Amino acid sequence: MTEQHRWKSSTHVTLGAVVAALICAPLLSAQAVTDADTASLTPAMISRGKSIFHGKGTCSTCHGQALEGTPMAPTLKAHAWRDAKDGGYAALVGVILNGASSTAMVPHPGGISTADAKSVAAYIWAVNHRGAKP
Repeated sequence: MTEQHRWKSSTHVTLGAVVAALICAPLLSAQAVTDADTASLTPAMISRGKSIFHGKGTCSTCHGQALEGTPMAPTLKAHAWRDAKDGGYAALVGVILNGASSTAMVPHPGGISTADAKSVAAYIWAVNHRGAKP
């Protein structure tokens, strides 16, 4: 094998690994979220989530200012959850990151990041489990 061929092969593998890491990193971080993570939800994270929910995440447009739901989307207060089983934190993160099939719920609403999605989920979870104000 020539030196040039070896360099191309190692560069190809390295670029492939980088591309795979970039594509898979958001998925892996989303999968790592569990309901046990609720112990680490801080008031600052919940407040940030509320701000994103009512701002750049555009969540309140469909789910209402007080999470009450609208004709376009269901309430985000305790109810018989369709996609976010039992309104659990991990399930909420999953819906925000992946959207909900057969609904208007899109992945990363408003183009929010994975970190933003986790904050929004913290806010919704806190309204239902910690008595946070919508």
